[in-house]
Amino acid sequence: MTTYENVELRHKALLFSASVGLKCFLMAVVASAVFCGGIDPNALFRNCYNNSPYVGASVGAVAVMGSVFGYYIIRLESFDSIFANVMKADFIVTAMYFGAAFIAPAMISGRVMIWLFGIWILGILLAPFDKERTLLKKITEYGAIIALGIIMAIELMPRFELVQHSSILGMLLSSILSVFGAGRQK
Repeated sequence: MTTYENVELRHKALLFSASVGLKCFLMAVVASAVFCGGIDPNALFRNCYNNSPYVGASVGAVAVMGSVFGYYIIRLESFDSIFANVMKADFIVTAMYFGAAFIAPAMISGRVMIWLFGIWILGILLAPFDKERTLLKKITEYGAIIALGIIMAIELMPRFELVQHSSILGMLLSSILSVFGAGRQK
């Protein structure tokens, strides 16, 4: 029998709430970049009266989606043995998107919205499958996170403007694979 980190239900709820809170803040940054033209709070609260409900609705949608989804994730027994790994990969990918959202919000905003509204849930839903293939899942998790970091770094370089559109698929796939790869037992 393999040993795994047993996370209590309250701690699972706290970790998932922190993840959803970080994603809500990330959504506020990218939604204000899309709807208001900048991530400066003055742009949102003083110059963007007409579009601020859209920013609020985007953040609210992520909060509701994360709350409903998290309610079931923390109670599913198939996540008990992999919950710590899945949350670790989720926080790493969220931190990468978060950092890129402050560096280049206009460039990354569409990808963040797609990721938050589906790819994040899809990756976590796939995580419990095939828990026993440890080597494949380790390669998938760490390789996907490294690939995501490389793709985001390439996108921020002005020389590689042609790569930007083709790397969207790579970013989305590596986001799924990192969470999927984290779904393994130690």
